[in-house]
Amino acid sequence: MHGRTSPLFVGRKRELEFLGEAWQAARRRDTRIVGVRGVPGIGKTELVERFLHTVPGVPVVRAFGDEEASAHPWGVLNQIAEQLPTPVLARTLAGQGEAAFVGQALAAELAAAGELIVVVDDAHCGDRQSMTALRLAARRLRTAQVLLLVVHQAAAHPEGADPGTPRLELHEGWARLFDSAQGRLIQVDGLGPDDLVRLAVATGHDGLTPSGARRLHEHTDGNVLHAVLLLDQVEMHSINFGNGPLPAPRGMTQAVVSRLASCGRRTREVVGAAAVLGRRFGLADLRALSGVADVTAPVAEAVDAGLIKEIPGTAGQEFAFTTLLVWDRIYYDSGVERRRALHRDAARLGGPGALWHGIAASGGGTDGELAALAEREARSHLSRGRLPLAAVYARHAAELTPPGPDRLARLLTAAETLLVSGDATVARRYESEILAAPPGPWRDYVAGYQALIAGRVAEARRLFARALEAAGSGAESPHAPADLRARIAAQLAIIGVVEISYPEMVEYGTAAVAAGSREPWVGAFAWFARSLGWALAGRAEEALASLADADLPGSAAGLDGLVARGMIRLWTDDLEGACADLREGVARATRGEALRVGQALGFLGEAEYRRGRLDDAVRFTRLAVGDAEENERVWDYALLHALACYPRAARGEWEPAREHARQAAEWAPVVDSRVSIVYAAGARAAIAQARDDARRLLEAASTIEAHYDSLEPGTHLFGPVGADALSRLGRPDEAEESLAAFADRAAPSGRRSALMTIARVRAQIAAARGDHARATGDCEEARDLARQVGLPIEAGRIDLVATRSLHARGRHAEAERLLRRALVAFNRTGAAAYAALALATAGELRLSVDGPNAAFGTLTGAEREVVAMVCEGLTTRRIAERRSVAISTVETQLNRIYAKLNVTNRIELRAVLSEPGD
Repeated sequence: MHGRTSPLFVGRKRELEFLGEAWQAARRRDTRIVGVRGVPGIGKTELVERFLHTVPGVPVVRAFGDEEASAHPWGVLNQIAEQLPTPVLARTLAGQGEAAFVGQALAAELAAAGELIVVVDDAHCGDRQSMTALRLAARRLRTAQVLLLVVHQAAAHPEGADPGTPRLELHEGWARLFDSAQGRLIQVDGLGPDDLVRLAVATGHDGLTPSGARRLHEHTDGNVLHAVLLLDQVEMHSINFGNGPLPAPRGMTQAVVSRLASCGRRTREVVGAAAVLGRRFGLADLRALSGVADVTAPVAEAVDAGLIKEIPGTAGQEFAFTTLLVWDRIYYDSGVERRRALHRDAARLGGPGALWHGIAASGGGTDGELAALAEREARSHLSRGRLPLAAVYARHAAELTPPGPDRLARLLTAAETLLVSGDATVARRYESEILAAPPGPWRDYVAGYQALIAGRVAEARRLFARALEAAGSGAESPHAPADLRARIAAQLAIIGVVEISYPEMVEYGTAAVAAGSREPWVGAFAWFARSLGWALAGRAEEALASLADADLPGSAAGLDGLVARGMIRLWTDDLEGACADLREGVARATRGEALRVGQALGFLGEAEYRRGRLDDAVRFTRLAVGDAEENERVWDYALLHALACYPRAARGEWEPAREHARQAAEWAPVVDSRVSIVYAAGARAAIAQARDDARRLLEAASTIEAHYDSLEPGTHLFGPVGADALSRLGRPDEAEESLAAFADRAAPSGRRSALMTIARVRAQIAAARGDHARATGDCEEARDLARQVGLPIEAGRIDLVATRSLHARGRHAEAERLLRRALVAFNRTGAAAYAALALATAGELRLSVDGPNAAFGTLTGAEREVVAMVCEGLTTRRIAERRSVAISTVETQLNRIYAKLNVTNRIELRAVLSEPGD
């Protein structure tokens, strides 16, 4: 049900029309994310309430931000979960999953909910985990019938807070969302003088004159709450005819305090105690904390004053402050010492919030006993895989501990826990103190971890190596984790991976697993590091054998091991197995299992890219980049931006492709690892390939081949990229020499994707020499390998090469057939850049590719996905299940597809889109 329409609402016709248009777009399956921004009291919430009354019967989910958000990780999403029709999100949150995966679960549940309006009020105060997951979910909601309203104010410090208190503001990523094709932003400004007259009438102040309205507007800037407070407190005559400042506090928050001051002393004391309990509070706790046995009269007076309101459905036992502004001002107006005293008393009351009240009562001082309790709480959450909460309490444990051995130990625990949970930003605040501490294995390990995440790989390697040597000599601190050697060795193995150092990959990865750990998240990461090292060192089959049970409950490899298996399957051409493992890893992380590997979504995106599912590839790689940027994992930036570039380039989306390539190139030298440098070059190569720019491809190839000599050739699809570029530039002798060097290294692996690229480049060399018969044969070999692996875009590229050789041999009809086949493959996958190359080839060779297939370019991304699944033979029900939509939605999309392609059923659709000669 929607709330009661407030008499405070007047005007705002333009804003209401704006919201109505956004809702109509959402109903047409064009999701809208709308920011409603304005200063406190301007009327944002009332605008939303009035809009909701224009759409009766539509389900509405509401949540509120909380200024004490750090005390309530997932607070906003817990509110949303309680109102959704299924318990999926609630179960996920119970496991305290990573924001990226929780966001994916939320997106799926919202998409399946049908028509829905989600309102997050005071979003600038929402907890970081919830707002990150919500933002990542919003990115995925493309065709859901969902309108998301994010009500917030511009960045500001809480009134009365300490100067060092962080500003309350939305993450900058929301601004990008509001500025996107699906986003909108409403700036709610103050009412004009005419509307202030209407507001006065609506609130029972009929005597406001136009001149008085102008004066009121000058004083309040049309702020609704401020204007109403002044109308209530100041004589109308003074407003209409006075001169100079109105006889009332100018600041809106001061006006709130004035409202409180008009209440009796006991009411003020009771309301002050309520503010310490939180924005929402129960009467039983209020009586205990305030020391007032009967709070009936004070609560009633506070309700009449508009300071608090009863929570419906609680039988009058729970109340909440009317707005965040009111709660903030009353809480901070109590004074620091008064608040601390109340928090101290609240802690004595016990209950679930006792520890948090104790922390708030500490006032930034030290308290060894409280620190120990916070540390115990952190360890409890960490043992259950609840990394965000563990990080919150570990941080407080460190800050509550006085100088000494215990402080350093808790500081190191806090920093590592923050890094493991993904919050590198806060962890960085402790870096200088950690570096100033005496060297030791644990200190060096945590300092190395911080350096690695910040992209300072050489410094990290030095610190890890020193830590491992000291740990082996028995110099460990008594506070150090028992599994410290496993933690250090796993990080050194990862450095070996990013530096493509085969001895380090194998040696340290093996040592990490052998060292063992009772902490599942430590052991799982060790398995991940060892498995990737083995695979890149040419021992992929051995790595896969060791991970045979990675998908089973209780596997020592854990969820990180499952992700490692998915990545290795991707590199060994098992695309279906790779997608299954990586999707399962994402799904399990969504349900709350701990996953430290931030690249899982990126490699899932690459797997989908290879399979020709470019919409999924874009979606997953965007989510991966967003997750890395949100958590400031600098060392992932180049790799993930490169992976995000691949599908964008194939789709001919040059601006985002170039931006991803630019970001990869910018961050690669910062991290200065071989993998970062190679992936940044790979982004440039992907764009060059999609634009058929052989010169730029050769430039990228020189970087790739100078820095990358992996013994696992399936890690990318560029293959003999230097020979590829040289053959296209008409330099066949140089190309042949380069190809031979690559083949000597890659062919023994038997990796079919590598053999495919070798055969294609061999065909290009033959064609450059005029041997088109041989080129045609090599293309047949290459295309057969592409079909075996399941690489539709690569198969289409091979057909483009074969088309030219067939045409040169005078076999024009066959050339035309292959060109049409290539165009079908590119259109089916949405590879618009390669489709453009096919059409350009048709024009150059004067071949015809007209016909029903050309209409495929008119299909939307969602419609292309449905067509691809129809061609796989999936039923309507299976397509709906795979895409997480209703069966009726798939039926509607099929009808639109039939109309666009001028067919009447699935049989005709397959016939039109079937590849000639298949």
